[in-house]
Amino acid sequence: MNIDEFSGRRSPESLAAGQEVVNVIVEHSDFKRVYDSCLDVVTTMLALKMPGGVLVQADSGMGKTLLLQHVKKQLLVPSGDGRSATCLDVSLDSTVDTHRMAGAVMRALGYPMLPTRPNLENMNHLVGKGLARLKPKALLIDEMQHICEGNRDITARAVTDWLKVRMDAFNLPVLGVGTRALERLSVINPQFTGRVSTNFVITPFPFGTEWRQLLGAFSAAVSKVNLVIVNGAAAKLIHDATQGNLRALKRLLMYAAMHAAERPAKEVNLEDLAHAHDDGNGPAPGQANPFWRVKTKSS
Repeated sequence: MNIDEFSGRRSPESLAAGQEVVNVIVEHSDFKRVYDSCLDVVTTMLALKMPGGVLVQADSGMGKTLLLQHVKKQLLVPSGDGRSATCLDVSLDSTVDTHRMAGAVMRALGYPMLPTRPNLENMNHLVGKGLARLKPKALLIDEMQHICEGNRDITARAVTDWLKVRMDAFNLPVLGVGTRALERLSVINPQFTGRVSTNFVITPFPFGTEWRQLLGAFSAAVSKVNLVIVNGAAAKLIHDATQGNLRALKRLLMYAAMHAAERPAKEVNLEDLAHAHDDGNGPAPGQANPFWRVKTKSS
């Protein structure tokens, strides 16, 4: 499918500039620290044949899913430890219970689609056979906060008990990522969190040196437009607009790049950032746009 077919009011040059921003991956220091620690915990638990794992809490848009993708990519590299280069990954939703968790792991193990409510005992048997056969290096769980969100303590305890049994029986490290709701697991099932005892929190960027380094990395990685403004006078305004959230930052820069790409100079300015803020958030009544405010003062 050609990009022009979906261009709408955006030109191909504009869409190409936006896509370049979308494709930028910046492994900032906090991300690298958590990534290195996750790999260390998983490989150490495998070597020592101990059940263990990691929980990572972060706001939406702070790179949780990307973290799992990077960890999986590294774990799939053969390491000579006797384990096959297999890594299971599942993503949960708000309907998760022991049946759905077992079904998700079965699908990750390569079993075909299951009936809506199959017999849990049979499912557990098949999961055990699959884990014994494949010997995966880890189970990676995205959106894990759904286990314990809402008034679901009994269900959450049952699901984490299910995980705990497989961790113990098959020396299966678990790496779960989710929102700050994961904090409740330590109260709901301390036996589970006693095994998955390493807990990291990735917070939004405060304004400061690391924020400027992040903006500088985006500016250096993008060539279709000039993003030099982002690490200069606009750095604080961009932080005000995004609250230090990576996804919000990338969305803002994507739209700004598309606006700048329409002009011959292709240099992002405050007006591009103002339009980008409206594009990404909508010009809602009462919602402050810091870029329009500054531009109006300077006019």
